[in-house]
Amino acid sequence: MGRAFHLARFELKRYFADRADLAFGIALPIVLFAVMTGALGEDAGFRATMHVADLDGGSIAHRILERVEDSEVITVRRYTRDELADALGRTAILTGFVIPPGFSASIDSGIPASIIVEQRGSGGSEGQIVAGAVREASHEAVSAIELRRAVGALTSDSAGDERLDEAVQQLLAEVHIRPLVEVVTEPMHVPEASELDRLLAGIIVMFLLFSATLSARALIAERRSGTLERLVTTQLSPGELFIGKFLAGVGRATVQSFLLLGLAFAVLGVAGPLAFLQCLILALVVAATVTSVGLVVAALARTDEQAAISAVLVTMVMSMFGGTFFPTTGAGWLEVLSRFSLNTYAVDAFMGLFSGTGHLPDQGPELAVLSGVAIAGLAIARTMFRVSSSPLQS
Repeated sequence: MGRAFHLARFELKRYFADRADLAFGIALPIVLFAVMTGALGEDAGFRATMHVADLDGGSIAHRILERVEDSEVITVRRYTRDELADALGRTAILTGFVIPPGFSASIDSGIPASIIVEQRGSGGSEGQIVAGAVREASHEAVSAIELRRAVGALTSDSAGDERLDEAVQQLLAEVHIRPLVEVVTEPMHVPEASELDRLLAGIIVMFLLFSATLSARALIAERRSGTLERLVTTQLSPGELFIGKFLAGVGRATVQSFLLLGLAFAVLGVAGPLAFLQCLILALVVAATVTSVGLVVAALARTDEQAAISAVLVTMVMSMFGGTFFPTTGAGWLEVLSRFSLNTYAVDAFMGLFSGTGHLPDQGPELAVLSGVAIAGLAIARTMFRVSSSPLQS
């Protein structure tokens, strides 16, 4: 067994000395993950713009626009009347708001006034949401005036207007800070995995599988060139040679996993140190599984071309149907096919740990499937393992 470990160590040294392998197995997935993280990792929260022509310029109009901007998700962009009409005419915007002249004076006098909404078609979902926010801000802005007018009608103290205004404003401020009715959102105990979590797990599993299956080309080349036969003429037995190749494959896949997981946990703060350690243990199981699949490919393929085609086919099919980049739960026949993909179990297990609340024992079914495939793959690959191109030698 010691000779098998020495062979695995030699294979790992050769792997780290090969810049092409390092670029494909480590640098490429890091770059791909960085690009896709940049695309999905930006603030995906709702943002909208209120396009308004304020032809009034009064205090109440100003108060309404301030309240709209206080929502922190809506930006107010001001236009002249002609600029707003031009933007709507060019379809640069779909919804515009016009505050007519005399708007504030009418409200102060108790005369109803309107903010005009001009839109193309339905105005789009953003325009409808902004219109609702403007209505709410308008009601809030004039509520103090309506309350002041109602209270003033009930009192005969016309000399206390300033005190009355101050009391009304203080009352409204207290209600705003401590409302009588609150809508409280309580998150579910089981957090929902984000798209970045799925993306991270998918990239790790996909590249591990692709690298492991593609390494079958090197094993076939060594068999055809007689390298494996020469190794067996030393003190290495075919069994030790097989174990050495398996350990080398697991080592390469584990190094890839460690670097990718370390980068994700350090940069994105996916979860804590405990989750990271559990992910490394899971990565070791996944590495053993994909390496066994790669050895099966090497045993079945007869040429480099067959090995390369098999590597691409196995990786793409399992990634496509394994929920690598999108969930397959509830997807009908796609969910059924996903049960036959290693990626499904590996990605689900990683995502269960990325949440920070899941633990490795909770991924028991996934670990059982992955371990079963690894054992079955090793048994098949060992049975078919040959050190020579001649089918009579093993």
